[in-house]
Amino acid sequence: MEKDIYLKAENLKELLNKDPRIIKLNELEKKMNEDEEVMSLAYKKDMASVNYSDVLNHFSEESKEAQKALKELHEAKLNLDNHPLVKEYMKAYVEVRELYEEINKIIFANFTSKLCSKEK
Repeated sequence: MEKDIYLKAENLKELLNKDPRIIKLNELEKKMNEDEEVMSLAYKKDMASVNYSDVLNHFSEESKEAQKALKELHEAKLNLDNHPLVKEYMKAYVEVRELYEEINKIIFANFTSKLCSKEK
């Protein structure tokens, strides 16, 4: 039985590696990582996040300093999220996440139904 599960898992892995949604997601991720503009926007977002955390170590969330840092973080994240390549990646990511959620439901349906019936 253990060998059977291993073979089925290996087969699932091979099928997923050939799935066009996953292939597209991987290709888009590679493009994003190679795109200087996306990397610059990601860096600016990361620096804004670090700055916001630092500001919160010294000031309250309601302070002018924290509000300014939060606004800068929001703008940096918005700039990154609005980049066409990032938008395309996020759309592909949602499709792959939905695929994984469906697989998860199928694989763990018996476990979930047993747990739910025990809780009642």
